[in-house]
Amino acid sequence: MQKNRKRIGVALGSGGMRGMAHIGVLQVLEEAGIPIDLISGASVGAFFGAAYAAGMDLYALSAYAVRLVRRDVLDLPNPFRSGFFSGNKFAKLCRIVTGDRTFSETCIPFWCSGVDLESGETHYFHSGSLYRAVRASIAIPGLLRPARLEGRTYIDGGTVESIPVDILRQNGADVVIGVDLSITPPYRDPRPNMYRIAFRSVDIMRAAIERLCPCGANVLIRPDVSFMDRLVPHDVGKCIAFGRAAAAHALPEIRRAMQS
Repeated sequence: MQKNRKRIGVALGSGGMRGMAHIGVLQVLEEAGIPIDLISGASVGAFFGAAYAAGMDLYALSAYAVRLVRRDVLDLPNPFRSGFFSGNKFAKLCRIVTGDRTFSETCIPFWCSGVDLESGETHYFHSGSLYRAVRASIAIPGLLRPARLEGRTYIDGGTVESIPVDILRQNGADVVIGVDLSITPPYRDPRPNMYRIAFRSVDIMRAAIERLCPCGANVLIRPDVSFMDRLVPHDVGKCIAFGRAAAAHALPEIRRAMQS
């Protein structure tokens, strides 16, 4: 690392399939020579953060992502369990893109968050199996079954903190780049269904939390991903492109933060 250079952390936010935009953001940061010393993620941000930390090539990841279809990410519905979907397919995908590595085998330090269902507190995973921790972080309440790890039950890390900035600060990041995939109310959905209502409720809740407790990133990248379904992968190439555009727009601000 260059002497006296500020340490850069990237915090990838939650947002279901809108998280495909994270690929484009990371591509642009890498192409622009922005060093990433630490990375964190919540929910789908944990998925892509783990893939990047494990060393997966971003362009190979992009090529893989655009080929995904619904049956690759969602199990058969089972509404009589603790989640409508088991989440096993998502866990399998994570195991593939991380090469079944552990946190100690990542190329750069990585953290992902889960919320302890009993205590309601956020827990940051930083040891053990990457894919198991990410599976806990993506356990969207009511949709994907909660995950059991070390005797505790965890739900989606984005439930409390959609963009995990603080954990990077606590571990030495001088500059934090956050990626926000939320859609700020109001937002009109002409075809609300059970899933969209659930996700929209989360967006409203997170907007209220953000007004009370701003995320604290030095630079916040906000791709326009309102067109993207939260559960089903479609228009993935467009979502990645919008992530690239938002990151490119933020580059001057990022460079100013690195030099200030």
